[in-house]
Amino acid sequence: MSEEIRRFTHLPSDRAPGPDYSGPGVEAELTGRMPEGRPAERPERPERPERHERPERHERPARLERPARLERLERGGEPYDDLYTARASSALGKVASDDGMLDVRVKAPGELGGPGGATNPEQLLAAAYASCFHNSLTLVAGRQGVRTCDATVETAVTLRKRGTADDYTIATDLTVRLPGVEPAAARRLVEQAHGECPYSRAFMQGAEVHVHLA
Repeated sequence: MSEEIRRFTHLPSDRAPGPDYSGPGVEAELTGRMPEGRPAERPERPERPERHERPERHERPARLERPARLERLERGGEPYDDLYTARASSALGKVASDDGMLDVRVKAPGELGGPGGATNPEQLLAAAYASCFHNSLTLVAGRQGVRTCDATVETAVTLRKRGTADDYTIATDLTVRLPGVEPAAARRLVEQAHGECPYSRAFMQGAEVHVHLA
Protein backbone atom coordinates (compact mmCIF):
# COMPACT_ATOMS: atom_id res chain seq x y z
CA MET A 1 0.00 0.00 0.00
CA SER A 2 1.26 3.48 -0.80
CA GLU A 3 1.51 6.48 1.45
CA GLU A 4 -1.04 9.19 0.69
CA ILE A 5 0.00 12.81 0.99
CA ARG A 6 -2.54 15.57 0.49
CA ARG A 7 -2.07 19.32 0.76
CA PHE A 8 -4.83 21.83 1.33
CA THR A 9 -4.96 25.62 1.41
CA HIS A 10 -7.89 27.24 3.22
CA LEU A 11 -9.41 30.42 1.91
CA PRO A 12 -12.48 32.23 3.29
CA SER A 13 -15.82 31.07 1.93
CA ASP A 14 -19.52 30.99 2.80
CA ARG A 15 -19.63 27.38 3.88
CA ALA A 16 -22.38 26.58 6.31
CA PRO A 17 -21.77 25.13 9.79
CA GLY A 18 -22.36 21.45 10.42
CA PRO A 19 -23.64 19.63 13.51
CA ASP A 20 -20.64 17.57 14.64
CA TYR A 21 -17.88 18.66 16.99
CA SER A 22 -14.66 16.72 16.43
CA GLY A 23 -12.07 18.42 18.58
CA PRO A 24 -11.03 17.29 22.10
CA GLY A 25 -13.96 14.89 22.37
CA VAL A 26 -12.53 12.27 20.01
CA GLU A 27 -11.98 9.61 22.64
CA ALA A 28 -15.43 10.17 24.13
CA GLU A 29 -17.25 9.78 20.83
CA LEU A 30 -15.25 6.74 19.77
CA THR A 31 -16.37 5.05 23.00
CA GLY A 32 -19.97 6.17 22.56
CA ARG A 33 -20.04 8.60 25.48
CA MET A 34 -20.51 11.98 23.86
CA PRO A 35 -22.60 14.64 25.66
CA GLU A 36 -26.28 14.57 24.81
CA GLY A 37 -28.08 17.30 22.95
CA ARG A 38 -26.00 17.35 19.78
CA PRO A 39 -27.89 19.15 17.00
CA ALA A 40 -29.38 16.98 14.33
CA GLU A 41 -28.66 17.45 10.68
CA ARG A 42 -30.99 19.80 8.87
CA PRO A 43 -32.98 18.74 5.80
CA GLU A 44 -31.40 18.75 2.39
CA ARG A 45 -31.87 21.69 0.09
CA PRO A 46 -34.32 21.20 -2.78
CA GLU A 47 -32.69 20.49 -6.10
CA ARG A 48 -32.11 23.55 -8.22
CA PRO A 49 -33.42 23.68 -11.79
CA GLU A 50 -30.92 22.72 -14.43
CA ARG A 51 -29.00 25.52 -16.09
CA HIS A 52 -27.72 25.77 -19.59
CA GLU A 53 -24.19 24.53 -19.92
CA ARG A 54 -21.55 27.22 -20.11
CA PRO A 55 -18.70 27.16 -22.61
CA GLU A 56 -15.73 25.13 -21.48
CA ARG A 57 -13.00 27.02 -19.63
CA HIS A 58 -9.36 26.32 -19.16
CA GLU A 59 -8.74 23.67 -16.55
CA ARG A 60 -7.70 24.89 -13.12
CA PRO A 61 -5.55 23.08 -10.57
CA ALA A 62 -7.55 20.57 -8.56
CA ARG A 63 -8.68 21.69 -5.13
CA LEU A 64 -10.11 19.85 -2.18
CA GLU A 65 -13.75 19.10 -2.91
CA ARG A 66 -16.34 20.74 -0.73
CA PRO A 67 -17.52 18.10 1.79
CA ALA A 68 -20.95 16.74 0.91
CA ARG A 69 -22.18 17.37 4.45
CA LEU A 70 -21.44 21.08 4.14
CA GLU A 71 -23.07 21.19 0.72
CA ARG A 72 -26.41 20.03 2.08
CA LEU A 73 -26.52 22.06 5.29
CA GLU A 74 -28.17 25.46 5.45
CA ARG A 75 -27.15 28.47 7.48
CA GLY A 76 -28.74 28.97 10.87
CA GLY A 77 -30.83 26.24 12.42
CA GLU A 78 -30.18 24.70 15.81
CA PRO A 79 -27.59 26.48 18.00
CA TYR A 80 -24.36 24.78 18.99
CA ASP A 81 -23.86 23.47 22.53
CA ASP A 82 -20.80 24.69 24.43
CA LEU A 83 -18.63 21.66 25.29
CA TYR A 84 -15.40 23.24 26.48
CA THR A 85 -13.88 26.72 26.75
CA ALA A 86 -10.13 27.31 26.80
CA ARG A 87 -8.91 30.59 28.27
CA ALA A 88 -5.53 32.23 27.83
CA SER A 89 -4.07 35.69 28.26
CA SER A 90 -1.19 37.68 26.80
CA ALA A 91 0.84 40.10 28.92
CA LEU A 92 4.43 41.29 29.30
CA GLY A 93 5.75 39.20 26.41
CA LYS A 94 4.26 35.85 27.36
CA VAL A 95 1.03 33.89 26.97
CA ALA A 96 -0.48 31.66 29.62
CA SER A 97 -3.63 29.58 30.06
CA ASP A 98 -5.82 30.09 33.11
CA ASP A 99 -4.97 26.60 34.43
CA GLY A 100 -1.21 27.05 34.06
CA MET A 101 -0.79 24.21 31.56
CA LEU A 102 0.48 26.72 28.98
CA ASP A 103 2.97 29.38 30.04
CA VAL A 104 5.51 30.45 27.39
CA ARG A 105 7.43 33.50 26.28
CA VAL A 106 6.43 35.00 22.93
CA LYS A 107 8.78 36.91 20.63
CA ALA A 108 8.62 37.95 17.00
CA PRO A 109 10.78 35.74 14.75
CA GLY A 110 13.85 37.06 13.00
CA GLU A 111 12.03 37.04 9.66
CA LEU A 112 9.74 39.75 11.02
CA GLY A 113 12.54 41.80 12.50
CA GLY A 114 12.20 40.36 16.00
CA PRO A 115 14.82 38.75 18.25
CA GLY A 116 13.48 35.21 17.92
CA GLY A 117 14.50 32.72 20.57
CA ALA A 118 10.90 32.00 21.64
CA THR A 119 7.65 30.81 20.13
CA ASN A 120 5.26 33.14 18.31
CA PRO A 121 1.53 33.34 17.52
CA GLU A 122 1.93 31.67 14.12
CA GLN A 123 3.69 28.66 15.65
CA LEU A 124 1.05 28.34 18.36
CA LEU A 125 -1.73 28.45 15.77
CA ALA A 126 0.04 25.89 13.56
CA ALA A 127 0.40 23.51 16.51
CA ALA A 128 -3.22 23.94 17.57
CA TYR A 129 -4.57 23.43 14.04
CA ALA A 130 -2.43 20.33 13.46
CA SER A 131 -3.61 18.79 16.73
CA CYS A 132 -7.28 19.56 16.13
CA PHE A 133 -7.20 18.26 12.55
CA HIS A 134 -5.45 15.10 13.75
CA ASN A 135 -8.21 14.57 16.31
CA SER A 136 -10.85 14.94 13.61
CA LEU A 137 -8.98 12.51 11.37
CA THR A 138 -8.84 9.96 14.20
CA LEU A 139 -12.55 10.40 14.79
CA VAL A 140 -13.74 9.89 11.20
CA ALA A 141 -11.31 6.99 10.67
CA GLY A 142 -12.48 5.31 13.86
CA ARG A 143 -16.08 5.46 12.67
CA GLN A 144 -15.06 3.49 9.59
CA GLY A 145 -12.76 1.05 11.37
CA VAL A 146 -9.57 2.41 9.78
CA ARG A 147 -6.39 2.45 11.86
CA THR A 148 -4.51 5.75 11.75
CA CYS A 149 -2.00 5.26 14.57
CA ASP A 150 0.87 6.15 12.22
CA ALA A 151 -0.83 9.23 10.73
CA THR A 152 0.87 12.61 10.88
CA VAL A 153 -0.46 16.11 10.25
CA GLU A 154 1.89 18.98 9.47
CA THR A 155 0.56 22.53 9.41
CA ALA A 156 2.16 25.69 8.07
CA VAL A 157 0.78 29.11 9.02
CA THR A 158 2.01 32.02 6.91
CA LEU A 159 1.64 35.68 7.85
CA ARG A 160 0.95 37.79 4.76
CA LYS A 161 0.87 41.52 4.06
CA ARG A 162 -0.67 43.45 1.19
CA GLY A 163 0.78 46.73 -0.01
CA THR A 164 2.40 49.21 2.35
CA ALA A 165 -0.54 49.65 4.72
CA ASP A 166 -1.07 47.49 7.81
CA ASP A 167 -3.16 44.99 5.86
CA TYR A 168 -2.31 41.53 7.18
CA THR A 169 -3.83 38.10 6.85
CA ILE A 170 -2.77 34.48 7.36
CA ALA A 171 -2.81 31.41 5.13
CA THR A 172 -2.72 27.80 6.30
CA ASP A 173 -1.40 24.71 4.57
CA LEU A 174 -1.85 21.13 5.82
CA THR A 175 0.03 18.01 4.79
CA VAL A 176 -1.51 14.73 5.94
CA ARG A 177 0.30 11.39 5.80
CA LEU A 178 -1.61 8.13 6.20
CA PRO A 179 0.88 5.28 5.73
CA GLY A 180 -0.69 1.89 5.23
CA VAL A 181 -4.03 3.30 4.00
CA GLU A 182 -5.11 2.92 0.37
CA PRO A 183 -4.92 6.26 -1.49
CA ALA A 184 -8.65 6.44 -2.26
CA ALA A 185 -9.59 5.68 1.33
CA ALA A 186 -6.98 8.13 2.63
CA ARG A 187 -8.32 10.95 0.49
CA ARG A 188 -11.87 10.23 1.61
CA LEU A 189 -10.85 10.31 5.28
CA VAL A 190 -8.90 13.54 4.89
CA GLU A 191 -11.79 15.24 3.09
CA GLN A 192 -14.21 14.16 5.82
CA ALA A 193 -11.83 15.33 8.57
CA HIS A 194 -11.42 18.65 6.75
CA GLY A 195 -15.21 19.04 6.69
CA GLU A 196 -15.60 18.28 10.40
CA CYS A 197 -12.51 19.84 12.00
CA PRO A 198 -13.63 22.92 13.99
CA TYR A 199 -10.48 24.80 13.00
CA SER A 200 -11.05 24.07 9.30
CA ARG A 201 -14.61 25.28 9.64
CA ALA A 202 -13.50 28.43 11.41
CA PHE A 203 -11.09 29.26 8.57
CA MET A 204 -13.52 28.34 5.79
CA GLN A 205 -16.73 29.80 7.24
CA GLY A 206 -15.53 32.57 9.51
CA ALA A 207 -15.49 31.96 13.24
CA GLU A 208 -17.84 33.69 15.68
CA VAL A 209 -15.78 36.45 17.33
CA HIS A 210 -16.66 38.77 20.21
CA VAL A 211 -14.36 41.57 21.39
CA HIS A 212 -14.88 43.25 24.79
CA LEU A 213 -13.29 46.27 26.44
CA ALA A 214 -12.78 45.60 30.18
